[in-house]
Amino acid sequence: MKCIQGAQVLLAEDNEINQQVAKEILAGGGLNVTVANDGQEAVNAVKDSYYDAILMDIQMPVMDGYEAAKTIRNWEGGMRNEGKDPIRIIAMTAHAMAGDEQKSIEAGMNDHVTKPINPDQLFATLQKWIKPVAERAAVPKSLPASEGPPVIDTPSEPDQAVPEEDELPESLPGFDLAAGLSRLMGNKRLYRKLLLDFGASYGGVANEIREALAIMDFKQTHSLVHNLKGLAGNLEATDLQAAAVEMEKLVKGQSAKTVSEKDLKKKFAELDYALEQALDAVHTLGPKVEKKIIESNRNLGESVPPELIKKATESIKTAVEMGDVMKIQSIAEELKSKSDATAPFCSNLVPLAE
Repeated sequence: MKCIQGAQVLLAEDNEINQQVAKEILAGGGLNVTVANDGQEAVNAVKDSYYDAILMDIQMPVMDGYEAAKTIRNWEGGMRNEGKDPIRIIAMTAHAMAGDEQKSIEAGMNDHVTKPINPDQLFATLQKWIKPVAERAAVPKSLPASEGPPVIDTPSEPDQAVPEEDELPESLPGFDLAAGLSRLMGNKRLYRKLLLDFGASYGGVANEIREALAIMDFKQTHSLVHNLKGLAGNLEATDLQAAAVEMEKLVKGQSAKTVSEKDLKKKFAELDYALEQALDAVHTLGPKVEKKIIESNRNLGESVPPELIKKATESIKTAVEMGDVMKIQSIAEELKSKSDATAPFCSNLVPLAE
């Protein structure tokens, strides 16, 4: 793996938790990582800077991975300076979806790795396509391999003592903690943070899926379930991942005419239950303040838009971490002005601000 250390890798991934998992793995292997949040950002980044390889997620907003790869290949064949090797593009796909690998190749990608990320497979694939350091030194001075975008994340430090508040329990219902910790190179602090981020941010996703199903929007349903599946895989939420896989199989490429309502209700109920169990499990990791915020979030129900819940939760969590009492109170007042249904939630913020 030493031969590819220092290489510049562009990570195109829209999910923040998945980004952090991938960055930890890549930075732990000595690679420099830049993040693009969607396909269009990836295309723009490639035109502005040099990268030894691109890890391209397939399902992203604005522009998906297939379209981004095609756009990059068209740019290379036209406006890009002659004499440069094509950028190595590696798709990140869910192996359960038949045909994804072939579609990636047809879009101009060189290879693929499966999600959730397997570090050994990831590095083996990168070594296959990234030039050894001696050859990378020959890159034109305008875009040297030794320079480029800053490292986004630092290598993990699994051997250092972990503070008690960053420890993980011996087990967590619905999660394979040993596998998750292995994926994150032993970084307990990061794994715990990602689990808590999941708990704080995904309390409303079941309602989003339910709303999409209510109007038979299978494209949106598939997008939400696919995202949840990849996230569950990276966090080793085994039960949730299995339920998401089954739900995705049912809704991918389907319509109201081709899907049984009975099957939909059954698979969604299984997914909803697995999600609730996973959220309940990660909530046990949080300190008292975080638990109160999350429980208040869960109790808002369907009367408050999911995007408002998510935004409020993230803002309050940041304010709590900074100890900004006035900010918490300000957020509460703003929420009340936007929706009367948030009153119980806002009332629970009062003891948090004391």
